[in-house]
Amino acid sequence: MSSIISKASQAIRIWNEVRKNPTAVINYFNQGAYFQLFKEDYTTWKSRKPSYIHAYLGLVQPPTKAHFSLSMFSVDSITDKTPVETNWEAFETNLKHNPYRAAIIPDPSMNLIDSSPIITPLEGLTRSIQWALHKDLWIEKQNDLVQVFEIPFSDLSVLFEEEFADYIILSPALKEQETPNAFAIDLILWGYNSNGVTWNRSMDFLRPAPPFSFPSNFQLIKYAL
Repeated sequence: MSSIISKASQAIRIWNEVRKNPTAVINYFNQGAYFQLFKEDYTTWKSRKPSYIHAYLGLVQPPTKAHFSLSMFSVDSITDKTPVETNWEAFETNLKHNPYRAAIIPDPSMNLIDSSPIITPLEGLTRSIQWALHKDLWIEKQNDLVQVFEIPFSDLSVLFEEEFADYIILSPALKEQETPNAFAIDLILWGYNSNGVTWNRSMDFLRPAPPFSFPSNFQLIKYAL
């Protein structure tokens, strides 16, 4: 069985080569709508007591498929602070593969619990719609597209433990900046259980890199590149 580290490093390396080609990037993002995180993955990471989840973008060629597809490889910040070569077993256990899935944007009016989130469900949906409407033009203007998202682990804890989500979807979004008609890439987290959407969690504290610089504890990308 192939190593998930090898799969992730190859996918990250291919994405790094493609991410400056707007036409290709638009095509990959148009193939789906969201990434998905499961509660069992959260439980694995929780034991490490991380501050963040590092979510790396990558391109994977699925078995029997001729073309590559977008994926996210997620690992806790505790595991990712030690070089892969000396921490192989921990990476094999804690690194998770999250394929980009095709679906419609979630309806925030469906069984939402009022928990006073930092942004409203409507704002979350608005950012997702801005992505759907403007991503092509926005991507064409980028010369250094995102490689990894730094996601606060506390966001996952709220959704899984306070809002009783069975899984979370992370949908790409565009967040308006102070400069008129300027956007930055974002991810909106939606919790789901048997009742539908549970909550919308603000991602204002999420840090995509680029444009933010990589701190020294992003070891997987160092290993991949």
